[in-house]
Amino acid sequence: MAHRIREAMTVDPDGPLGGPNTVVEADETYVGGKARNRATRSPAPKKAVVALVERDGHARSFHVANVNAKTLRPLLVTNVDRASHLMTDESPVYYRAGREFAGHTSVIHSANEYVRKGGFAHSNTAENFFSIFKRGVIGT
Repeated sequence: MAHRIREAMTVDPDGPLGGPNTVVEADETYVGGKARNRATRSPAPKKAVVALVERDGHARSFHVANVNAKTLRPLLVTNVDRASHLMTDESPVYYRAGREFAGHTSVIHSANEYVRKGGFAHSNTAENFFSIFKRGVIGT
């Protein structure tokens, strides 16, 4: 099992994700246990994970200390080709970095918008990545 995890965590030597006419989705989540499962009942220390998922392609995830524009911008510009179209949610940490790509579209989850008409604008691929990732962590 550890061999598979290490293999999955290796950096892809092929270069950045995406390229011209390619969509890359970026999203973040918090991974950790529940307070009710802890002996001390104190809040569970959750860790932030950012995922970059290429539609119909590869994915990369990173642990970040803080989810802010200062820490996410270097991840985006070094791991995603700037000729790509970036898809995110409404989080303000992506606005400035999104201007550096060929296009940037965001969906507004707080207004119950998950897919925009036409089906092009969504971050569901990244959400599905987190679903599988968290299920793997819980099941291990």
